[in-house]
Amino acid sequence: MIEKMRVYFITDSRFGKHEELAIKALEGGVRTVQLREKKRSAREIYETAKRMRAITHDYDALLIINDRVDIALAVNADGVHIGQEDLPPESVRDVFDGIIGVSAHTVEEALRAEMCADYLGVGPVFMTRTKRDAREPIGIEGLKRIVDATKVPVIAVGGIDESNAVEVLRTGVAGIAVVSAIAGGKDVEGAARTLVNVSANYDYEVVRKN
Repeated sequence: MIEKMRVYFITDSRFGKHEELAIKALEGGVRTVQLREKKRSAREIYETAKRMRAITHDYDALLIINDRVDIALAVNADGVHIGQEDLPPESVRDVFDGIIGVSAHTVEEALRAEMCADYLGVGPVFMTRTKRDAREPIGIEGLKRIVDATKVPVIAVGGIDESNAVEVLRTGVAGIAVVSAIAGGKDVEGAARTLVNVSANYDYEVVRKN
C-alpha cells in the first residue's frame, strides 16, 4: 500500500475538474489520488467520488477521500484522510476498515494519531499557497523530528516540488504529497511523471549506497 504513496496527488478544483486532473496524474505514473473538495454539496462530492473510484480502479491506484468518511464508505474508497479538527481517528477506525491518514503538524500530534493511523500527512513543510488555512511551515528539521519520533509512515506535504523533493525524501519520509506541483502547470501529466521519476531515481541511489 505505502509503495503507491511515493508520489501522492491531491486534486483541487481550482486547477480543473477532479477527474481530469486525476487521469493526467495517473497517466504520469502517480498511484495515489486524494479527492479534496470543500465547497460542493455532499451529493456532488459523492458523484465525483464515484467517478474517481472507477478511474483509480482502471489504473490500479488508491483513492483517498479527504474528510468525508461517509463518502469514502459509500464509494468503497481505499482510504480516508482526516485533519486535527475532524473526527478522532479511533472513532473513524470503528466504522472504516480501509486506510486512515491523519494530518500532523507536531511530534505530539503525530504520536497521538499513530495508534490508529496507517500513515501521517505531515506539514506544511514549506510555505504553500494552495491551502489557505495552512499552519506555519515546519521546515526540513521539523519534518525530520516527526519522522524520527513515529513508527507510522509519513507523507510530507506543503510546498513540495521538483526543486526540493529529494531534500524532503532524505528525511526518511515514505512519500511526498503535492497539489500545485502537478496540477498548477500546463502539462499535468508531464509534471506528475517528473516527480515520479525523481522519487524512483532517489530510491535507486539509496539502493546503490547500501
